[in-house]
Amino acid sequence: MEKNSPLNTSLNSLLVFHEVAKFRSFSRAAEELFISQPAVSKHIRELEQKVGMGLIRRGRGGFDLTEAGGILFKHTHKISSHLLEIENALDNLKKEHHGVLKIGTTESYAKCLMPKLLSGFQASYPSIKITLEMGSSEEIEKSLLEYKNDLGLIGAVKASSKFELVPFLREELVLIVSPEHPLGKRKVVSLKEIKGYPLIIRAKGSTTRRILFHAFEEFDICPSLLIEAGSSEFIKQWVSEGKGVSVIVRRLGEDEEKRGMIKMIPLLEKLYLEVAALYLKEDRANPVVKAFIRYMENKKRDFSQV
Repeated sequence: MEKNSPLNTSLNSLLVFHEVAKFRSFSRAAEELFISQPAVSKHIRELEQKVGMGLIRRGRGGFDLTEAGGILFKHTHKISSHLLEIENALDNLKKEHHGVLKIGTTESYAKCLMPKLLSGFQASYPSIKITLEMGSSEEIEKSLLEYKNDLGLIGAVKASSKFELVPFLREELVLIVSPEHPLGKRKVVSLKEIKGYPLIIRAKGSTTRRILFHAFEEFDICPSLLIEAGSSEFIKQWVSEGKGVSVIVRRLGEDEEKRGMIKMIPLLEKLYLEVAALYLKEDRANPVVKAFIRYMENKKRDFSQV
């Protein structure tokens, strides 16, 4: 815009004019803008001087816009609308960067997945406070329905229609045995081959347990002895001592395999656990939930294994 252009004026004066034209009142515009009525008049006078034409007709006949005023109002209305959109967008962004996010996850993922995920999230959103609750997948789903948590990161087989489900990872299930176990040197093992050994499984409420039992039913397998355990750490310890075998998510056994405590063997019948973020559909507008989901989706590749 040229230096001497008639519209080379302040944005404030254009917005003041817009409020005056919108309310057809100098006093009402002053109230809305929290400035004095003389200040409003000064803005309009200077704007008319810049334009070189009158913008408002004032007199006993009432308030009316000139032709130039009508054209200017049409364009200042667009400016005002765009500024409101910007203000709302920035306000929403500000809300996303503040607040409390209550997350529920399983004991296993609280140890092997959440530290890296949450540390990165908090580096990006330092003003969001996070609380972390642990439980089985079923317990976490229940905590969401009871509004105890905002979001759950769990293995998801079939979620309630009340939930929004956002896929995050696809985790491979593998057989784990002690290094001295007869199956320890195998490159791949069928589920049918493990039915002769004591099988340690997660307690009810575990998604891994549901996937495994579905596979047993599909392939008509009946394990000889089942031992239930509530903790994956307990399962890995028992397996390392040669007291049985188990099927777990590959990620959960990596540290123990590196230390020589267990051996992980791929299954012939490929089984996968889908890890997803769950939250109530009614919470889809929650700014801190939206911030976490956006961050999580951007980091999928960093955590993916299969």
